[in-house]
Amino acid sequence: MTLRLPVTAFDALDVPTICHQPAEDVEHRLLFATRLLMIAVLSFRLLKRPPEADALIRQVSTIHGLDEMVIDAALEVLPGDVWEEIEEILESFGKDAIPKVYQGRDKRLCGLILVLRNRPSENEELERLFKGFESACRYDGAHYDAIMANLATQEVLREVAHQVLKQLGENPSEPVQGGTE
Repeated sequence: MTLRLPVTAFDALDVPTICHQPAEDVEHRLLFATRLLMIAVLSFRLLKRPPEADALIRQVSTIHGLDEMVIDAALEVLPGDVWEEIEEILESFGKDAIPKVYQGRDKRLCGLILVLRNRPSENEELERLFKGFESACRYDGAHYDAIMANLATQEVLREVAHQVLKQLGENPSEPVQGGTE
């Protein structure tokens, strides 16, 4: 049986906010997974990595994997002057100035998000991806990891990845039924 994604799943890259409530709306969680996996496919394309379902799932299964992908993709496409601006922003921060959600994560991430907000890309696809990065990176690490672990135990990530790859014009292999994430 094919998993039914929300009708708006492929309309944007904005990752929805998932509350801490355990009985969260299933459709909201599917939208969350779809958008993260779409961001991963587009990032893998930028990085010239093969967008294979298992690799995509591994990349976004933890906040650190997501952060690494965001930084790698941004390093690939943003010019050096943007990274100089990010460094200047980071140097201007006091010890406690980095928002709590970014503490313990790659220091460049907070500066990158601030720069991307204030410096839109002229490339519409990149701008769309950058907005997706911003919405995905706003999560507290423990909360994000818990959501992804929950999705993995429900064994939906592989099916969502398959549908995302198909929608984005990739040639996915058939999903493994009953496989683990």
